[in-house]
Amino acid sequence: MLKWIDILNLDDELKKKVIDLAQKDKVNLLSLADKCNSGNFSCLKFKSDLVRLAVAAFCLNDTKEQYDRLGIGENIFVDTMSDINIWCSNNNNRGLKNIGWIKNHLSCEIFRLGRLQFQLYECKNPTLNYSKLPFKFGDRLIYIHIPQGERLNISSCIESIKKANVFFKQFFPDFEYKYYFCESWLLYENNKDFMTEGSNIIQFMSLFDIAYSIHYENQAIERIFGKKHRNINKYPENTTLQKNTKSYLQNGGKLGLGIGYIDKQKYEL
Repeated sequence: MLKWIDILNLDDELKKKVIDLAQKDKVNLLSLADKCNSGNFSCLKFKSDLVRLAVAAFCLNDTKEQYDRLGIGENIFVDTMSDINIWCSNNNNRGLKNIGWIKNHLSCEIFRLGRLQFQLYECKNPTLNYSKLPFKFGDRLIYIHIPQGERLNISSCIESIKKANVFFKQFFPDFEYKYYFCESWLLYENNKDFMTEGSNIIQFMSLFDIAYSIHYENQAIERIFGKKHRNINKYPENTTLQKNTKSYLQNGGKLGLGIGYIDKQKYEL
């Protein structure tokens, strides 16, 4: 029961709640886990965050078996599943709210390789402006995600991309792709207007060819300040980034998303 629960490093109280729930409702939780393992994560739509976490923990055994069949090491399994604890922490340790995101980890579609996460991605996003991109609708890409909790050190990011080149060639040789892709507030071109030159974010931007940017501030506000306020003056100023961003917004600046890509040959070993 919950064979891999310890690798999640959950808050002690939350871990106890999950184990207690698993003991009380094991049959139902295992049934839900079987559905999720078959790809039916919609079965958790109306379940509590604690139930979602317990089911995800039960799913880990099936996910680990998939890793073993692919030949992927346990260290990558542990690193990848650490995202579950991050999202539980973001949810005030009430459980796993964002099961729609974590299902990618459980389904062996996202892997953490060092600082960054990499997702097997068939690009069918109708909102992208493909005329500005070197790939077309339906092409296979590797989507780069940036997990929170660590500094965005540029050398660590480069090392992650190099690891990804080797990883996908070794474990997913039939998944042919030419580009890494990312759409994130971290790539927004106007970040240069208020961020410190040479900062980790500006250096991270330099890894990508940024095709274009769009004005959409929600992601940046959430990542920088935690939540959105109608009154800009209410945003905290606990970090240099918060102070600079707040000042930028007070002076009429806009936040957004940047859409960028990296030719995988750039970092081939």
